[in-house]
Amino acid sequence: MSEFRYNRLKDTWSIIAEERAKRPHDYATHVHEEEVGDVKRCPFEYGNEFMTPPEIFAIREEGTAPDTPGWKVRVIQNKYPAVSPETPDNREFECIYDKVSGFGSHEVIIDTPDHFKHIQNFEDEDFKNIFIAYKHRILELSKDQRIRYIHIFKNHGREAGKSLVHSHSQLIATPMIPKAIDTQINQCRKYFMEKERCLICDEVKLELELKTRIVHENEYFVVYCPYASLYPFEVRITTKFHSFDFTSVVEKPFLDSLIDAVKTAVRRLHKTLINPPFNMVLYNTPPKREIPQNPTYFYNIEKFNHWYIEILPRIAILAGFELGTGYHINPTPPEHAARYLREVLL
Repeated sequence: MSEFRYNRLKDTWSIIAEERAKRPHDYATHVHEEEVGDVKRCPFEYGNEFMTPPEIFAIREEGTAPDTPGWKVRVIQNKYPAVSPETPDNREFECIYDKVSGFGSHEVIIDTPDHFKHIQNFEDEDFKNIFIAYKHRILELSKDQRIRYIHIFKNHGREAGKSLVHSHSQLIATPMIPKAIDTQINQCRKYFMEKERCLICDEVKLELELKTRIVHENEYFVVYCPYASLYPFEVRITTKFHSFDFTSVVEKPFLDSLIDAVKTAVRRLHKTLINPPFNMVLYNTPPKREIPQNPTYFYNIEKFNHWYIEILPRIAILAGFELGTGYHINPTPPEHAARYLREVLL
């Protein structure tokens, strides 16, 4: 029978509708083939560096110049940005309406020089370079006191919002902490004030004891389907130890475990659902800032906030109920999803 499950971290509810239970093959109509596109006209293609804005950061072969071949990962400003560092950080209001100028940074991390290589085919070195690029951009952008949050995500497949075929991630830095992030921080804060423990640490501890929703684990990381998953086959990846800052684990001995966890999660989803579209999102702790209207906002945040990566397959359509209520109907219980993902042969 179906049941409501409370998603404590995101302060919402999921309906796990077992009567509507779907197996992996039931999502076959949503399976997409990777597009190839016109390689010669692809601005992210190796040798087409002149087609993009100047690179901000790159991991390259020694002796190669910026904006030339020789790169392994390349970061540029988005040519069609949602926000821009050139825009003044102005805030205005008109009676009940508030307005903030489109200040921020919208960057593209070109994951690989290989046009035909996608995340399910990435090797350890590919993931390592991407995570190093993520870390570098977070640390650099955090130096700007006007930036309040740095959001990194990857859209895989057209149905997940991917606009260019060549594999890439995106980063949007904003002058405000987004509502969804603020909600999670507040939920973790409330839990810590009540129990003096980290919410995600307790979640990980319980999941490791129960095992029913675990997909994969290694020395430092765990991959699991959350108890109140909003999406079918939703996967969360995080540390087994308390860690509030993603940038602190992009180094040995943790980096190899992080690579193994993300690589395994992506490949198991790819094999189980046959190349599903998905969004991969990094939820990190915001850089500490003075907030006059809430001076204690960051107090103890390093103790109660816990970073994680989420992979959200886009195989179920959000309809009127979800959009109107904020509740999600999930037709594949996370216990079933985890079992399918564990059992698939890689």
